[in-house]
Amino acid sequence: MRIARSMARGAAALRLIGLPALALWILSSAAGAETRGYAISMVHTATYAEQGNCPNGGNGSSTEIHEKILMDEGYSRAQAVKMLTGNERLLDFDTRGHLYGQRVDVGVFPTSVPDDHIETVQGAGPGHYMYGFNLAGKVTPDSFEDPETHQMVQNQMWRVLGCFTAYQYQSPSIPPYNEGIAWDTAMDSMPAWLLSISGADLSGDGDVTVTFDRSLDILIRDRRGGVLTGSSYTIDPDPRNHSAFKGHIKDQVLTIEPGNFFMQGESQFYALLRLTQTHLRLKLNANGSLSGIIGGYQPWLDYWEYVAIRGEEDSEVDIPGVYYALKRLADGVPDASGHNTAISAAYYLEAVPAYVLNRFGKVVGGAYVNGRPLNGVVAGEVTAR
Repeated sequence: MRIARSMARGAAALRLIGLPALALWILSSAAGAETRGYAISMVHTATYAEQGNCPNGGNGSSTEIHEKILMDEGYSRAQAVKMLTGNERLLDFDTRGHLYGQRVDVGVFPTSVPDDHIETVQGAGPGHYMYGFNLAGKVTPDSFEDPETHQMVQNQMWRVLGCFTAYQYQSPSIPPYNEGIAWDTAMDSMPAWLLSISGADLSGDGDVTVTFDRSLDILIRDRRGGVLTGSSYTIDPDPRNHSAFKGHIKDQVLTIEPGNFFMQGESQFYALLRLTQTHLRLKLNANGSLSGIIGGYQPWLDYWEYVAIRGEEDSEVDIPGVYYALKRLADGVPDASGHNTAISAAYYLEAVPAYVLNRFGKVVGGAYVNGRPLNGVVAGEVTAR
């Protein structure tokens, strides 16, 4: 009975693209170069928390951040604890700024409060680990060692965020609490982010083309709440969300030649994700999925906008403290006055096999599972697991 239900779900997924279109795509792909499609099923700030990163104890979670804010307002620790644990609410943490004699929102006017110098991740050089890429083309005084490639890499975004409790996970696959909730909410309303890989033979080493696009469709969930393997998505023809890179596959690891990346999101999640000198390192997993790291220089105001719009209650960070730290530690793309407008950053990314269609309904990227095109039989195998 379970197998029958699984086959039915697989067949339903395939009906989303239409069997005639699927048959034509399988025949055409067998005759020449192939393109495999994917729906990005998770993206969030990469993490690698280690003992010793924050020798002063870190910045804590919302409770500790709010306690410090109250003490900065002149309350004793005992009064602050009482206020936070009781029903009495004497201060709106978002509107604690002061400008021209008025209280203002620190998410709009971050400099309306002084820089309290949040604790940032300490250490650099070999043995101080964090995911990232060598964006500077050299070892800098702030470089980390990537735990997978053991190259010296830049990731100043991690220095800013890594001493907040929400980001203190060693595994990059575990989303920071605030970003995980934002992504789970966005999945049901935000158009999907798509990835395609094209090449002569994607089962072995070789040169490929890697493209990213936004979809006209939202992600389709499976019965466990994740993203359904084998679902189909139509590419949004808006060229702003199309990024193409020359890529390479070696030993089932996909990399790209650096370039520019742009993807539009939505409010409460990343409003947009844009990178210069974009690098990518994804594992082509046996089950057809992808997982790995994307990174580059990111306008630091973009990430600050993400935490600012969520407010002090939900961002799990000290909003003005992050503003000052991002500005202080930014290390790329200087403006005319010499101030850096971007910061080195790395994001963890997962993707599942999906059918990618153009706006005319033609399948331009197929879903592969265990090295085979996803047809009815394979769909049943996937959904039965």
